[in-house]
Amino acid sequence: MYIYYIPMKVIQTILSCLLITLFSGQLFAQEKTKGIIMELVSGEKIGAAQIQNLRSKTEVHTDKDGSFTIDASINDLLLIKATGYEQDTVFIYDTSLRRIYLNRINNPIELNQVIVERMTDSRLAAEIQREKIAGKYSDASQNRGGIRISPSRIFSKEGKQARSNYKLLVAELEKRAIDRKFTDNLIKELTPLDGSELALFKERFRPSYKFIQNSSQETLRVYVMDSYKKFNEKK
Repeated sequence: MYIYYIPMKVIQTILSCLLITLFSGQLFAQEKTKGIIMELVSGEKIGAAQIQNLRSKTEVHTDKDGSFTIDASINDLLLIKATGYEQDTVFIYDTSLRRIYLNRINNPIELNQVIVERMTDSRLAAEIQREKIAGKYSDASQNRGGIRISPSRIFSKEGKQARSNYKLLVAELEKRAIDRKFTDNLIKELTPLDGSELALFKERFRPSYKFIQNSSQETLRVYVMDSYKKFNEKK
């Protein structure tokens, strides 16, 4: 029986190579998220804004053009701060370049479709809650029981505007929920569609918000494949 002795230097070299390989693999696995921080209403770029990954605690700042790059993986949450602006958070659900809009402190937002589309998810949720309360014209009485109705809230210009804003905001929320699941990548994975045909398919067979909320990923895949069959039949 032969016993082979491996020199210590060889063992150290092997261990060093393994550590380097593991470390390199970790670096390679890190994902970069790029973005631009802008003012919500004017679209002006914001320099020196602070971006922090709440999971890893990594921090970076925007340059004079409002641009930044940070290590962030899918499902990470970024905290955004800038002097003179309300802080906000951004959820990372893909690796595409993202434009993040901040609102100035104490600056009332006059809503329109463009402004709504620019809002981050957390800002959108906050505005939905605010307009919901502002447009509410009935309250359940805790002391006397029953429901109290306020005519001034029903017929006032502010109440009507708040309810209109609420519908606009909720529509944007539902649109984003659909877009995050009914993606180009999913459709391309299951069908040969691309370009104008892909856009036409997405327009014709865009699922409802209710369907998206109640469907698993597998159910959505089946929906895409069934819809593709119908799409070909209509062609």
